[in-house]
Amino acid sequence: MANKWYPTQDQLKDPQATQHAMKQVLDQLYTLQDAHAKLSADHAALKARVPDASKNPFPPGSGPADTVLLGLPVAPVDTNSLANGAALKYNKSTGNFSFQ
Repeated sequence: MANKWYPTQDQLKDPQATQHAMKQVLDQLYTLQDAHAKLSADHAALKARVPDASKNPFPPGSGPADTVLLGLPVAPVDTNSLANGAALKYNKSTGNFSFQ
């Protein structure tokens, strides 16, 4: 927020004007504090629901050599060993798909 407030002489000419100006500034400050508190609470709740992004979403053994097709982890394969009719199958123990 780049808005900065500097009082004018009219805003500080007497105690009543000063009080009115300070009330406006403090109302804005308290509104921002409330919005920040709500945003922080919402962020904490969202962070608790969503898995940690720093952790690998794929099972152990998945690495840079693995391929992801449409968001699904696929184990590396030797293309020389592939035969016509090779099927992509899910391996429950590794959590990867592989060509068989």
